Amino acid sequence: MRKIQILLMALFVINGLKAQEGAKSIRVSEFHVQNGIVFNSGQHFGLSDYKTLAPNSDLLANDFSTFQGNDYFIFNGPSSSSYQTIQLGLTFKSNPNPLWRIGISHISLGDISKGFSKSTIVPYDTLTSSQTGQQYFLDSTYSENYNMNYSAQQLRLETSLIYRTNPENRWSVYAGIGLSFGLSYNASTRIDYNSYSYSSSYYQSNTYSEWGQEKREYFENKSNWSTSVFVPMGIDFRLGKKREFWKRLHLYHEMKPSITYTTIPEVKRLTNVNIVNSLGLKVSF
Repeated sequence: MRKIQILLMALFVINGLKAQEGAKSIRVSEFHVQNGIVFNSGQHFGLSDYKTLAPNSDLLANDFSTFQGNDYFIFNGPSSSSYQTIQLGLTFKSNPNPLWRIGISHISLGDISKGFSKSTIVPYDTLTSSQTGQQYFLDSTYSENYNMNYSAQQLRLETSLIYRTNPENRWSVYAGIGLSFGLSYNASTRIDYNSYSYSSSYYQSNTYSEWGQEKREYFENKSNWSTSVFVPMGIDFRLGKKREFWKRLHLYHEMKPSITYTTIPEVKRLTNVNIVNSLGLKVSF
């Protein structure tokens, strides 16, 4: 699968070059900077996956049979990550279509987390009213929580072919198809544990609380890699109509629905559907 994905990337670049055949020359016509957010579909790891990602973990050696598990994300909301890219735009000397964009992008992958929690209620004390003689039972609740988190940063080579309406107009729209290939750095797994207790009764809750233990383990992981197929589409606004400086500057909004295949060597391959929502600044030459 990895060889096929690399081959697709190579064929895409070759086809981009072939699309320029017959033109008198190819020139760098644009410079792009984008910043945005990636909205991801949910991905989940099981306890066995985290035990593989965090070998020899003392915390994960405990018995979780009586704990309740939860899958959730803790970075930028339910399932999002940051996105930045710098790209060059290449065109025919005499024709603005197609535009071939190529550059480097950075993605901070949304953290994939799993939690386990357990609460145990035991009798703590009995209170008796001096006026009525009624008894109130004071209970003590002991709570334990585990959080397992996998995260990584990734650099990607990104390329796309874009077809657009007349870029000389004040407003223009565009769409195309693209590919990216990336390798991660700072891939790691973190295991957190904490415990606390509090007391409550039928007539008064949370009357007493005490923080217990806190522990953390950190494990470095192998670099993961991924390939994305996406459809860039957007709307472009030229800032000026008369002054040459402002005529060269463009602001644009772009969305990229995509399918991403990510291979995490220690555990498995993930297929993720996501949308990149970004704002861009373009300088045309």
